[in-house]
Amino acid sequence: MEGLAASIREKGLAGTQVSDIVGHAHASRRTFYNHFEDKEACFVELMRTLADAFLEEVDRAIDREAPIATQIDQAIDSYVGLVTRDPDLMATFASLALGERTVVAQRDGFERYAELIVAVVESDSARDPEVEPISIERAYMLVSGLHQTLVRALVRGEDLGPASYEFKAVIRAALSGSS
Repeated sequence: MEGLAASIREKGLAGTQVSDIVGHAHASRRTFYNHFEDKEACFVELMRTLADAFLEEVDRAIDREAPIATQIDQAIDSYVGLVTRDPDLMATFASLALGERTVVAQRDGFERYAELIVAVVESDSARDPEVEPISIERAYMLVSGLHQTLVRALVRGEDLGPASYEFKAVIRAALSGSS
């Protein structure tokens, strides 16, 4: 998977071939095909691995005892920090070269982030009657919207600060209980 990531940084997802992946990984084609059906399967596994690592780090960054506004800032700042560490690789998640399996895996990742938002807000609403629970649908909209907004900024080479600021404002509004 690291060979795929290296090739994506060098050539992009569409330009990457299995030969590029095994070259960067210092492995054989046979080894590659022992682990993955094809390039898309490798990319799906890379995406899942990154999503798991990101989700764990974002979850750890949230102080569950802090006010919800602070938790929002912690989660967004952590996520944006992770994305900006490797913008070339992150921009790939909006590539036109994504296949159906990748899109399904991406939606699964969004679902897990949405579940984290629901859990964090649910925990806060138990402590603070001002905080209303959030539906999984609204949380999913927030997560997928953040992803698309950040990818848009990355593809354009823009600073992620304004997107981060706006996303925090949108989350606060979504959690304010207004319909």
